[in-house]
Amino acid sequence: MKVVALARFTFLEAVRRRFVAAAVGLTALFLVLFAVGTHFAVRELETSSLLLPSFRPVILAQLLLTGVWLVSLASGMLGIFASCGTLSSEIESHTLQSIAVKPLHRWEIVVGKWIGLTLMASIYTLVTTIVVIAIVWVRSGYTAPNPAVAVAALVLQASVLVSITVLVSAFLPNLAAGIAVFLLHALAMAGGIEEQIGVVLRNQTMQDIGVWLSVLVPTDAMGKIAASALQSSPTGGVIMPGPFSVVHPPSPWMALYAAIYLAACLAFAVARFERADL
Repeated sequence: MKVVALARFTFLEAVRRRFVAAAVGLTALFLVLFAVGTHFAVRELETSSLLLPSFRPVILAQLLLTGVWLVSLASGMLGIFASCGTLSSEIESHTLQSIAVKPLHRWEIVVGKWIGLTLMASIYTLVTTIVVIAIVWVRSGYTAPNPAVAVAALVLQASVLVSITVLVSAFLPNLAAGIAVFLLHALAMAGGIEEQIGVVLRNQTMQDIGVWLSVLVPTDAMGKIAASALQSSPTGGVIMPGPFSVVHPPSPWMALYAAIYLAACLAFAVARFERADL
């Protein structure tokens, strides 16, 4: 019950932060603009005589992937910068001293905060991803192959980013932790694109670099699983690599690895906090 109470407090505290409110407001604006853009894009597809009918689902899928990729980026940044001061900033400001002296184990503090922050990031990702998918479906009738898989993968991605940030915040100050995790996430995304290009060029070295980066930071792999669950292939099955599409999807086992990775980050954060000098 102590963990649940602390998780609830952390969730409400995160929701009340100004930058979270700003992120929600800007996301609402993005969704409105995305809906307007989708409307005109679909109207153009319906009247254009330059495209074969078989390519219409491909373009709609790319439109959907673009929206989902932007949501993924936004949810990742929200999770990172909402969590980067979880331990370090509160230790520096002595806020945790007033909590730790109460009948609470230190692991309960870390786990409670992690649950609250993960819940906040997961709800944001879940809602915004579903809205983007719904916008494309309502306007065009395009149904993605596996939308539930995509939503689950993006929620897992956000949870992993929160977990990494909580761990890093046990070692680095507030801003440094946020920047470090964001750069790790960007490195993973660059590695994912390099791996996809390596598949097209049949360059094993590029593929190996991408795979090892996804092992180091599995966040982009979750994004690739989500993209592969939403995209459609044109006739002939030719898909160009890029940040929105996937030529060679990651193994489904990567989702299990990401869950284990998430738990390991939390365990290491607890171990570090247990030894921290408050």
